[in-house]
Amino acid sequence: MNQEILRAEITDIPVLCKMMKDFYAIDHYPFNENLVAKNFEIFIENDKYGECFKIISEEQIAGYIILAKYFSFEFGGEILFLDELYIKPEYQGKSLGKKSLEFVKDYSAEKKFSVVLLEIENHNEKAKKLYEHYGFQKHKRSLMILKN
Repeated sequence: MNQEILRAEITDIPVLCKMMKDFYAIDHYPFNENLVAKNFEIFIENDKYGECFKIISEEQIAGYIILAKYFSFEFGGEILFLDELYIKPEYQGKSLGKKSLEFVKDYSAEKKFSVVLLEIENHNEKAKKLYEHYGFQKHKRSLMILKN
């Protein structure tokens, strides 16, 4: 099976938006397609924020990965945040999640990030087991949010 992970391009935005909309619908998150498309454009054109990758299987975009960068004194420098990893349902169970996490681990090591963080929905046991298999551990802290 032909699988690869490539940097997303501006021309991929409509497909990425559709996948993100489907992903957000799982947990009933709000989705503003115009804002998301604009944000994809900003993010893809400016790698200072991080990078977006498309997951290719059978010559089709089967999912995406969003890796965001930030700086943390606690963790010793630049941090990589696995903001989103989504694989379309029809491509799940074909080792794309494993391939994606191997890609993230290799990317973070190559770019010398000291830590990779992610957040996960508490109900998503399948993803939690996959992340744990690749060495991710539950942190003793919880995320909090302040929306403006």
